[in-house]
Amino acid sequence: MGTRGRGSGMVKGQRSRALGELVGGTGGGASVGRARSLTRNQQAGDWNLGTSLFYFTEGLRKWMVQHGGDGWVVEENRTTVPGAPSQTCFVTSFSWCRKKQVLDLEEEGLWPELLDSGRIEICVSDWWGARHDSGCMYRLLVQLLDANQTVLDKFSAVPDPIPQWNNNACLHVTHVFSNIKMGVRFVSFEHWGQDTQFWAGHYGARVTNSSVIVRVRLS
Repeated sequence: MGTRGRGSGMVKGQRSRALGELVGGTGGGASVGRARSLTRNQQAGDWNLGTSLFYFTEGLRKWMVQHGGDGWVVEENRTTVPGAPSQTCFVTSFSWCRKKQVLDLEEEGLWPELLDSGRIEICVSDWWGARHDSGCMYRLLVQLLDANQTVLDKFSAVPDPIPQWNNNACLHVTHVFSNIKMGVRFVSFEHWGQDTQFWAGHYGARVTNSSVIVRVRLS
């Protein structure tokens, strides 16, 4: 609890990007990993394009970060997030905290002919939640960009705030981009959070296990 204050917090956390049928998170953590795979789901007819771009490192390299209020910090999850490689999360403060990452699909091994083939889907996922004693607000914006970073498509989520006294609520946001326009070369992923009590410290939205997954269908 406390009173409203000002500050800029530094974050020790983890950077997370995902392409392929692998899921990971953006919560804090100390493990380090990168994997590449190419597998086929025979029943679904999907190819999992084999680049897992999860990097679990100290700091927020590759993220563009805005530290609102007392800034971002990393804490343990208060509710278990299914499938998350690390049960930790980034926590926001009393003013909007924002972080953004732009994924270069060609740089990560996806070639233009494939991206323009009409056979890919881009699946995005994010988890957010609250402390039991403080309400919070959250926003998500994902944009598909061309080579000049012009917006070709976008998805945004502005869910209702989680109220105070919420039993450590944890919510999942997902979206699938299908029928993707030709020319997509980048994915911009950004989310925001803050608390609704305006308390000094870190009582705002808790975000973790964010992912961007590219799925490719043979037919």
